[in-house]
Order: sequence, then C-alpha cells, then structure tokens
Amino acid sequence: PNPYIAHSDFNETEYMRKLRFTNLPEKCTITIFTINGEKVNTINHESAIDGNAWWNLRTINNQEVAPGLYVYTVESGKEKYVGKFAIIR
Repeated sequence: PNPYIAHSDFNETEYMRKLRFTNLPEKCTITIFTINGEKVNTINHESAIDGNAWWNLRTINNQEVAPGLYVYTVESGKEKYVGKFAIIR
C-alpha cells in the first residue's frame, strides 16, 4: 500500500516489516533512494513465475528506514521506471 503505514498488522510482526513491489519484469533491479538522492538499498529480482519483490524496510547498513518520502527505480535492460512511496509511522 502507498503510503506504507509502519504500525499496520497486515502480514507483519513488530520485528518484520515488508513492502512489496508488484508487476515486475522477469529480471530487473530495484534501487531505492531518499528524496535527497541518497541510496538506501538495492533489490535484484529474477523470477519467471513471480512478479513480486519484497523489501524489509532496512538500509544497506541494516538500519530501519525513517518515515518519509522515497523514490525508487526499476531497471530492466534499457527500460527504466521511476516511482515514489511514503512511509508513515
């Protein structure tokens, strides 16, 4: 869901929060950035049968992300999609 509400009980526990990217191509790279352009994390997706990828809302350094607006890119070959989402606590 967008915005992602961190206190939601939907398929989560207090220690395991996940955000799902849907309708992905078979092979792609998802890169997540802060609104200031700082890289937060990268997810490599490779699945011929599942167009979903899950992110555990943690940074490259395994820290929980802060509430705010985030930008993501999905790159597959020469195609690139840019989107955004918000995290609310």
